[in-house]
Order: sequence, then C-alpha cells, then structure tokens
Amino acid sequence: MKAASAKAKGTRLEAQVVKDFQLAGLEARKQPGSGIYDAFPHDVELRLRGKRYIVECKSRKNSFQTLDNWLGKADLLVVKNDRAEPRVYLTWSAFIQMLGDAGDTPDLPNP
Repeated sequence: MKAASAKAKGTRLEAQVVKDFQLAGLEARKQPGSGIYDAFPHDVELRLRGKRYIVECKSRKNSFQTLDNWLGKADLLVVKNDRAEPRVYLTWSAFIQMLGDAGDTPDLPNP
C-alpha cells in the first residue's frame, strides 16, 4: 500500500472513531495534525467524566489474529507482559457500549 493510501485509511478510521464516540453521546475530536504537534499528541481526544483520554488509531489488514483467537466469544481479553501493566482487548461495539449508556447507545458500525 502506498503511503498516501495508508494515510487516507488511517484518516478514515480516525473520523469514524470520533463519529462513533459522538453518536454514543461522548465528547471527542480529531487531534490537529494527528500527533505531529506536542500539544496535540496522537490521533483523537476523548473527554469522559471530566478526564481527557488520548486515542491512537491504527488500521491494518490483519494485525491482531492471535488476540482475536484468544478473545473468542468473550467480551474482554486481558493480556499482561512480564513486569508490565495489563492491557484490555475488546471489540469496538463492546467498548462503545461500555462507555455510553447501554440502553441508549445506538448500534454502531465497525470502523
């Protein structure tokens, strides 16, 4: 994939992530410059309960096959490297539902 195509693919994902957060009633915005400025790190800013969360977006053909296999039919997968903080892996729809009000969260497409 050419660099311009990869950048466009990432930009589409960032826009979809912001849109899905906003549809779930959350405050989100795309960062200016997608991480090239120190004042605006990474790709997306999410505001939740008065806290700021910075989101990095990556779109790849199939970079999580092992994690997908481990997740199986579960809602969440927790993985931990030695001497590191645990990480949580989950589907986008499960994540949005956890963030929003489960009763009012619309069905969202996968970005």
